Amino acid sequence: MNRPNDPSAGETILREARLSWWALWPRVLLGLAGLAFVGWGLLRQDQLGYGVAGFGALAFLWFVGGALLRRGAMSLKLTDRYVVLQRGLVSRHTSTVMLNRVESLDVDQSLWQRMTGYGTLTIRGTGSEDLRLTGLTDPVGFQTAARQAIHAAAGNASF
Repeated sequence: MNRPNDPSAGETILREARLSWWALWPRVLLGLAGLAFVGWGLLRQDQLGYGVAGFGALAFLWFVGGALLRRGAMSLKLTDRYVVLQRGLVSRHTSTVMLNRVESLDVDQSLWQRMTGYGTLTIRGTGSEDLRLTGLTDPVGFQTAARQAIHAAAGNASF
């Protein structure tokens, strides 16, 4: 079965992108705070300390584990014919836009996002849903690679 996101279907993956760790910094920071509670609670070595340590361990697992799952649940691939967005771990939603159907590639970045190299990429296609990807690593680089692929695909119109 040939799927558009499968490079074995005769396509070449030109670029991949994921969520940036900078976009997940609040979760990671809260997880590290939980880890600090673990350390403080274990240093006390009493019933209250062990309770605080247990709470901190749960907070660490909840926030850092959630950040890992969220980052792993989203994948954006640019092939020589498609832009493919996959979301989800257990249930999966896949959106595919053919390169010859892409109308615009918009990048939005605040000053902090520009300094840390992440932002929001919006891909608008004719006859398909807009793909809005918040917290994407190097959206400008992905935008540039997509433009190059669109121009190359326009020169090789074998869709």
